[in-house]
Amino acid sequence: MGKENGESKVLKAGVGYTIGNYLLKGLSFLTVPVFSRLLSPADNGVFNTYLAYQTILFLLVGMALHTSLKNAKYKYEDGFAAYNSCCVLLIIINLLVWFMAGNLLYPLYGEMLGFSRTVVNLLLVDSFGTALILFFNTYVGLYYRYISFLKLSAFNAISNFGLSVLLILTVFKEDRATGRIFGNALPLAVISLVLIWYFWKQKRPSLNREYAGFALRYSLPMIPHGISQVVLSQFDRIMIKSMIGEWEAGIYSFAYTIFSIINVTANSLDNVWGPWFYEKMKEKDYDGIRRYSSKYAFGMLLFSILVMLGAPELVKILGTKDYYDAMYSVVPIVAGGYYMFLYLFPSYVEYYYEKTKYIALGTGLAAVINVVLNVVCIAKFGYLAAAYTTMATYLLYFSFHYMIAWRIRKGSLFDTGKLIQYILLAFVSSLVALALMEHWLIRWILIIGLGIYFLFWLEREFALRQKIRKKLGK
Repeated sequence: MGKENGESKVLKAGVGYTIGNYLLKGLSFLTVPVFSRLLSPADNGVFNTYLAYQTILFLLVGMALHTSLKNAKYKYEDGFAAYNSCCVLLIIINLLVWFMAGNLLYPLYGEMLGFSRTVVNLLLVDSFGTALILFFNTYVGLYYRYISFLKLSAFNAISNFGLSVLLILTVFKEDRATGRIFGNALPLAVISLVLIWYFWKQKRPSLNREYAGFALRYSLPMIPHGISQVVLSQFDRIMIKSMIGEWEAGIYSFAYTIFSIINVTANSLDNVWGPWFYEKMKEKDYDGIRRYSSKYAFGMLLFSILVMLGAPELVKILGTKDYYDAMYSVVPIVAGGYYMFLYLFPSYVEYYYEKTKYIALGTGLAAVINVVLNVVCIAKFGYLAAAYTTMATYLLYFSFHYMIAWRIRKGSLFDTGKLIQYILLAFVSSLVALALMEHWLIRWILIIGLGIYFLFWLEREFALRQKIRKKLGK
């Protein structure tokens, strides 16, 4: 009974986090039909460049302290509330330092960055709010408390969308990209205040030397890792904007918006997989980790293939004709995104054994290769080449971390043979999806057939109908 309840709790939390993350981060595709009509590809390119900088800056402002929570929960069981309060205080102090430095030094970098002083300050507010949300998300994930996260993400999603549309249509009619930026940042400012109150209500803040020391020792090496992840996922858009133009950057960013269907789902389920992995490692249930990691990887593979096959329709539904060329970028980006998802398996081995320096090394190496390939290939073949360099470097990204995890454990926790099969299937499926891009009937026969198989597979592996009936019968 206990095992069944545990599995049900994990499954329910996974579904809850998926819904919550679709609301929080899924705005990038749920609201695309609206924003693709309100913003030109050039405006979209400016906003997505802003987001690219934000994904770097939130790591610097938040100091990646959220990465320490899983280990701190077991290290400081009785003092975990005080630990969280201390971390939030550290982030606030760091934000104040960034505000001072950012405004004092603005004359030196403002023209190069291309943003006004106001937008730079909004960028800091946005980064601070994002860091606190990620900290909160990691915290509630440790207890599978997805309802709290769901409420927060619903507020952010609704206010972000509503305020952005209002500002674009009124105050910022002539500068719509800035209106979108304000609409994105202001709700996060409100959320930041709520989350500070949430953590400090549990325990009054103080700079405990032991807590602060552990948090910084564990988390600071993760900043290069996080920045390298941004280089892998965002820097190609910055390079396209500078090397080719804002229009092409907007079209390429739109392709990444479609990919967010995969990314948001994977990140949502990761909120559940991480705590579950730590529990199983503590119990030494290595067979369970091996078995369920293979199921997890196969399920995400099927989902990724469905998105690749449906790429043309997704682009046409979510965007105007200006964005139709994005469909040719979607397929390799989604395949690469699946390889990025596989990285989660070896990364938790590195996290569990607190080998954060190795994590930064593996990711940094992949990022350097990505930049070199983009510099050469974008200049020679155009912006579409960035999608294929992304796919190649994400495969290297997974491979580097898998080798590091293997070295740490002196062997693999996972079924290497099955993971290699899934990697090959993802690559072959991307070729099939590209070959059938203009053959909608064949693609939809495959989509329907694979979709039915996916549903039967979910039922066979997780007995979803039985769990739903049991839940409804209560």
